[in-house]
Amino acid sequence: MLSVSSVPGPGPSADPAISFSVDTRNLPAAVRFDVWRAFWEPVVHVAAPRSGADGFCGHAGLRRLGRHVLLKCQSDAADYRRARSEGLRDGLDHWLLALRLGEADGQPEELLLGSLSLGFGVRKLGGNWCGVLIQPEHLPQLAPVFATMRSMPLRSPAARMLGGMLPRMAASANEISAEDAPRLEAALSSMLTACLMGLEMRPATTRQQLEAVRRARVIALVDAALGDVELSPALLVKRSGISRSELYRCFAPIGGIARVIQQRRLRQAYRELVRVDAPPSVSSIGEAVGFYDPSSFTRAFRREFGCTPSEVLARRAPQAGRAAPGLAAALSFR
Repeated sequence: MLSVSSVPGPGPSADPAISFSVDTRNLPAAVRFDVWRAFWEPVVHVAAPRSGADGFCGHAGLRRLGRHVLLKCQSDAADYRRARSEGLRDGLDHWLLALRLGEADGQPEELLLGSLSLGFGVRKLGGNWCGVLIQPEHLPQLAPVFATMRSMPLRSPAARMLGGMLPRMAASANEISAEDAPRLEAALSSMLTACLMGLEMRPATTRQQLEAVRRARVIALVDAALGDVELSPALLVKRSGISRSELYRCFAPIGGIARVIQQRRLRQAYRELVRVDAPPSVSSIGEAVGFYDPSSFTRAFRREFGCTPSEVLARRAPQAGRAAPGLAAALSFR
């Protein structure tokens, strides 16, 4: 069973859909895995292990906490995959921190760090997990931590502290009121920063970590100025305090800063086009993210996504009254 829960927000701009869950345990055995897979896709692709999917048992919950998404999950083993190229399609670049809990005692055992923009592939993943998905632009100081995907034992004091606090917060997520959410979001951000910045880093990745911090800071500036006609590398140099040569060197491995600006604009346009309450005008959506020539917007959009903005807008209409049930809906907000 898939469900979306709502809690009234503090004002008219609040997004009421904050809780998403799936539970296959009481469903017919033949459809359990299909329901589980629908909850995670299209963000993460799920495949049954070779032993088959009949009778698959799993239950998971996602809870928005401001700009973070808390995760609780317990399931049989399955394979999970996300291609690096998919970040270009859906615009989701969240960092993932997952904590494996012991099957018998529920005690923290291992930290798994990853990123939706880097992609991943994990086989036979099951058991009891909790975690948090983080928007990179809101905690850019953590970029060095998520520069590479890895798993870590809970040896350091910082890791043990995180392992003790995160399960408690995830377990009580559905009890958090709209009034308490902003304070707890701030507390979670502070906790993540304090604990993750204390994790041991690999010396060989020092330069990569520094560039990741710079990229995160610049991308946050890009996202804040998507509709600004003056947005350019020169403006970013001025606002970031990074030299022009550093800016170009930092973004060279991912296609260059001009390419990144266009990608961020197109991703935001795609998010706006699929929103139920978005304006029905392609040109106004294009202008809001910095495309002031409709034909240029359409050409760039087609090259990026393989379809036109009008086609995306047309596909949205039949689904206007139906909320997405899982991970995609939980992450599709800013």
